[in-house]
Amino acid sequence: MNRRIVVAIDADISPGTRHVLRVASSLLELSAPQLGVVLLHVIPVPDMPPSKFGTGRVAPTVEQRELAERALHLARTQLQKQGIVSARIEIVLRSGLPAEEIVQAAKELNAAFIIMGSRGNALKQKIRRLLLGSTSHRVLKLASCPVMIASLLEMPSPGNLVVWYKEAITHYLHENPGRLTVFTASETAHMFAPSERAAGRKEVDAASAALEQLACSGVLVCQKVNGELRCIND
Repeated sequence: MNRRIVVAIDADISPGTRHVLRVASSLLELSAPQLGVVLLHVIPVPDMPPSKFGTGRVAPTVEQRELAERALHLARTQLQKQGIVSARIEIVLRSGLPAEEIVQAAKELNAAFIIMGSRGNALKQKIRRLLLGSTSHRVLKLASCPVMIASLLEMPSPGNLVVWYKEAITHYLHENPGRLTVFTASETAHMFAPSERAAGRKEVDAASAALEQLACSGVLVCQKVNGELRCIND
């Protein structure tokens, strides 16, 4: 295997990491079979302050190692489910400062590039970046190879779900002109659910409101059948 891409994953296989794995899988499918992937997890442990005995590093706990190994196994399994053969997948576990270790691993492996996610823009992540800095930004600064930040788009808030479903239905109708389609709230909620979001009660209610609004604007014709709203494009 000539070249590798390094994919940095987190310990809990977050939606952002699952998105990174999908991006990596798509790139591998389009590339030559000689390109492999290295799944890398860094157990975050701080450096100890310098002393007369030199510098050192806090050792990861048994629980941290078990969690990291599980995450790497799950990530490899996900890539294999997406059609990437096991021979193209390597696993590397390191500990230390995440950004520095990611960059060092990529250098040692002569990586073609690094793929990693971003923690997003939720308040918790914004506070963390303010206090500790962004790992992805530091990797961008330190890496000697290209870095791809595969950010997962923020899911719409419940208040915006109605708009989401209206736009999704309108796009579907535009892409399928002349095709008669029956829409129910439940089927619409599942068919057009935002990526990485399960279709629950809020999604069904939002889909129902979207169908009613499209009916009011003349795009759909709706009626209730046995208590269930059914709409068709007429």
